[in-house]
Amino acid sequence: MSNTKVYKNFKNFSKVSLEEDTAPEHIFLPVYEASSVSRCLKAYIDEEVREPKYYRNLIHAIGTLGEGDMLHLSIDTYGGSLDGCMAIITAMQRASSEGVVTHASIDGTAASAGSLLALAADSIEVGPHATMMVHQSSFSSGGKQSDVMSHVVFVDQRVKKIAEEIYQDFLTEKELEEIFTGKEVWFSQEEIIARLERRAEMQEKRHKKMLQEVKKQQKEAMKSYKGLASQGSASKGTKNKIQETEESPEE
Repeated sequence: MSNTKVYKNFKNFSKVSLEEDTAPEHIFLPVYEASSVSRCLKAYIDEEVREPKYYRNLIHAIGTLGEGDMLHLSIDTYGGSLDGCMAIITAMQRASSEGVVTHASIDGTAASAGSLLALAADSIEVGPHATMMVHQSSFSSGGKQSDVMSHVVFVDQRVKKIAEEIYQDFLTEKELEEIFTGKEVWFSQEEIIARLERRAEMQEKRHKKMLQEVKKQQKEAMKSYKGLASQGSASKGTKNKIQETEESPEE
């Protein structure tokens, strides 16, 4: 869907000044010009990531962006609330699906929830002194023993699903397993860039493979369609022959 905001503030250039104003005005084709009104929303995630309600203004502002606009997150945080982090990421993903470019710059440390925010963006800028840290989540729970056990299982499944989705191709499956068992991993600027390059290559290969699979399915569907069409033509021809035999007079 196109962003109608881009086409605001048109100026009418249909009136042309002539030395001799002898021609009627309607003889000239009206021409209009519009200036671009694309927006860039920048937010600084440079403190502990807080609970979702703290980001109401940010999430609302992201929702006002349209196709061709940009969201820029400047990240320098040691992490914090997973719920607050996912509230921002959900808004980012929704905006990206509507044509908004999401960009993250790691200006210092992108640790824990900060790493999730950075890797969820469409593009990432890595500062000269950037670092990243990934580790297992930490949380507390209370209540009856059965309630605590249910909560632990639920959080474990949720965190694994989020990690597998966002860290895909950035971390290996073995590294993810080690993190789920309690390992903490730090990356320098050079390591972050190398892993981002590898992730881009793997995503490109996956995209090409997906396109090949789609083309293969299309060919198989077309082949099946042609087979059914030829069978239909043969059946129609046989039916016509039977009808001709029935209608022909006996000798």
